[in-house]
Amino acid sequence: MAVLSYTLIIFAAFGGFLLSLYIRHKKQRGEKMICIVGSDCDSVVQSDYSLFLGMPVELLGLFYYGLIGISYGIFLAVPHFTSPLLIFSVLVFSTVALLFSLYLIFIQAFVLHRWCTWCLMSAGFSAVIFIFALVGSEFGFITLLSQHHELIAVLHIISAAVGLGSATVTDVLFFKFLKDFKISEWEAGVLRVLSQIIWFALAVVVISGVGLYLPEMAELNQTPKFLVKVIAVLVIIVNGAFLNLLVTPRLVKISFGKKHHHEIGELHHTRKIAFALGATSIISWYSAFILGSLRSLVINFAPLLLIYLSLLALGIVISQLFEHLFIKRSGE
Repeated sequence: MAVLSYTLIIFAAFGGFLLSLYIRHKKQRGEKMICIVGSDCDSVVQSDYSLFLGMPVELLGLFYYGLIGISYGIFLAVPHFTSPLLIFSVLVFSTVALLFSLYLIFIQAFVLHRWCTWCLMSAGFSAVIFIFALVGSEFGFITLLSQHHELIAVLHIISAAVGLGSATVTDVLFFKFLKDFKISEWEAGVLRVLSQIIWFALAVVVISGVGLYLPEMAELNQTPKFLVKVIAVLVIIVNGAFLNLLVTPRLVKISFGKKHHHEIGELHHTRKIAFALGATSIISWYSAFILGSLRSLVINFAPLLLIYLSLLALGIVISQLFEHLFIKRSGE
């Protein structure tokens, strides 16, 4: 089963590599991308979201598919020199790639409102690689996770700290940028990069969290602190999707004065939502981080959840008061 799975993974990686190379070739030559079944591939691959942390997405694809193809080629050629840890590490890498593909699909569906057939094909290759990597795994990963618990815990803490710090900086800069009651294109670019850092950190938090959860599943399922932390992380994911991928781009578009259907008071309403979601983000990040740090905290689930929800409500109320001060200063 492993041999068949690894072979299919290599073919999928080869297909993904060629696809990424094709997109890179078209972009470098400035040629228009034509979708196989219509839609608007060129608008997608030339958009602001075609870069992730300053790196073209197709270059990341070339690196990923090349690494996967070489790795599983080695697994097939010299299986005796392949360790369970190495296979598991590549599987984790494939999981990150799958999550990144889902992120890009979300961007196409809800931010750009355009589809790229080639990008969807790449997401399909990522899904095939992940599925067969999971199916072809013949090692006891739960035992492996237990053996490397401390390493995974360190990775989890570091990624949580990066996400928390980036979310804090994003909120501070957001308020700073709004001092002139609008967001410039340069300021939007800064917020976009910070958003990408937050999403990357969040992906690592989730994957490393799963790695910590699986070996201690029975115990953690009975731990109120852990359950409330999971709720906080889910809130971060949903809230972040609305704030960074839907609300902020709309606020920026209004601030730029770009051509769109203008509605009376839309800047005010969008800004109120942005302030509320920003408060939700920062409170949820701090709550998840603190809950993960307090080892000796003993409190039942209901009171702990009530505290978290109360902090969220308080934060949203305060955010709306701040937004009201902005209204008074701007004379809207």
